[in-house]
Amino acid sequence: MEPADSIQRIGFRRWYERQLIRGHVWFVAGFLGMFAVAAFVEQLRLGDPLLLQLAVTAGIVAAGSLGGYGLLRYLTIMTTTLRIGEHATCRACGTYGRFSMVSPSRAHCRKCANEWLLID
Repeated sequence: MEPADSIQRIGFRRWYERQLIRGHVWFVAGFLGMFAVAAFVEQLRLGDPLLLQLAVTAGIVAAGSLGGYGLLRYLTIMTTTLRIGEHATCRACGTYGRFSMVSPSRAHCRKCANEWLLID
């Protein structure tokens, strides 16, 4: 369980912040990939030599793959992070983000010692 290991090692608040940064970096990569696709499509001309057309087509495929993968990673990271963040509040005392992991899926509140399921 990668999230549980990271949360245990660096703490929830730092983990959450890093996940948001990591997700937005993938978003920017995906966005730039889509811009690159537009730039390559603009360079594609039917009168150019075949080798140049193949190179531009390869650029379109590479940039499209990067863009698609970047946006997919962004959605995956953000969905996981927000799902875990919604469960980071202790139901007994209402404290947010102050817990330690006792198992790969269970959290232990540092304020009131309540335990709950953090990761499904």
